[in-house]
Amino acid sequence: MDQKIEICYAIEDDVPDIMSIMDIACQLARDASWYSADDENYVRKHLHENGFILKAKADGCLAGFLIVRFPKDAGDNLGSYVRLTKEQRQYVAHMESVAVSPDYRGNKLQRCLMAEGEKNLKDTQYKYLMGTAHPENIYSVNNFLQLDYEIVAEDNKYGGRPGYVFFKKIEK
Repeated sequence: MDQKIEICYAIEDDVPDIMSIMDIACQLARDASWYSADDENYVRKHLHENGFILKAKADGCLAGFLIVRFPKDAGDNLGSYVRLTKEQRQYVAHMESVAVSPDYRGNKLQRCLMAEGEKNLKDTQYKYLMGTAHPENIYSVNNFLQLDYEIVAEDNKYGGRPGYVFFKKIEK
């Protein structure tokens, strides 16, 4: 990677670029079931309320992003897949959505964003990290596995699409 990549928190002004990268990720996915895009309102809620968003910047441009979500009592809290109690599910963080601009693919940015997200969660109450990926999306699957997540289930997610459910407990 020739250019220096900086990972930091996203801000309101980044939302249009995040939405653009998300749209491109949907268009370029080998299969439409590999990536599920969020709407702008959902993205904005994760800037401050429901989690946080990390961005990777290179040469002043948004190269990629990661949305980390705190599902708390939401019905889609993935903690149920590992039989966490209702109380334990309060400490689940979802590695919710990640995408990298085509210009910056192949530089391990998804893994770097996820690793930075974990680092940011280390000193918080969140200790159960979870996420999903389509089983055929080897890029995302491998990034989870290389960060020591384990596959705990395969289920239909996001409108009936197949998905692996990943889990990792971080030590405090």
